[in-house]
Amino acid sequence: MRLGKKKIATKMKIESRSKEETKTYQEWFNLVDSDGDGRISGNDTTKFFALSNLSRSQLKRLWALADVKRQGFLGFTEFVTAMQLVSLAQVGQELNSDILKTQIDKENIKPPVLEGLDALVAQMSLTINAPPEVNGTPQPQVFQTNRWFGSKS
Repeated sequence: MRLGKKKIATKMKIESRSKEETKTYQEWFNLVDSDGDGRISGNDTTKFFALSNLSRSQLKRLWALADVKRQGFLGFTEFVTAMQLVSLAQVGQELNSDILKTQIDKENIKPPVLEGLDALVAQMSLTINAPPEVNGTPQPQVFQTNRWFGSKS
């Protein structure tokens, strides 16, 4: 099976990430992947991507560039591409179809700045840890915390 240029470029970007950055992206992906199915939809990402303070039109372009197969969702590889596009947009790069083909110093693309990420993580944790209520009575709940953060500790 032959990989297209965009797929190769995306794969090369992930391989150029440090283990620390890859771990960070994986934690963010797991946070956004609300149902733990390994893919995130536009609805899943709306609030998360908004933390980048990019304009709505930039976010639409970013999604279109990251969702190269037009599937309506992003897997981890596409999510990393989206995060790198956020970083590039935050330093003034124009998001267009040529950006993934352009030779960019991939080693120096840092994770994007996401304002309010800590508050969102705390909010998501509260939502996960809050027991559901039935007729006003708290019910026991089983948690799968490993779906939120991929560390084995």
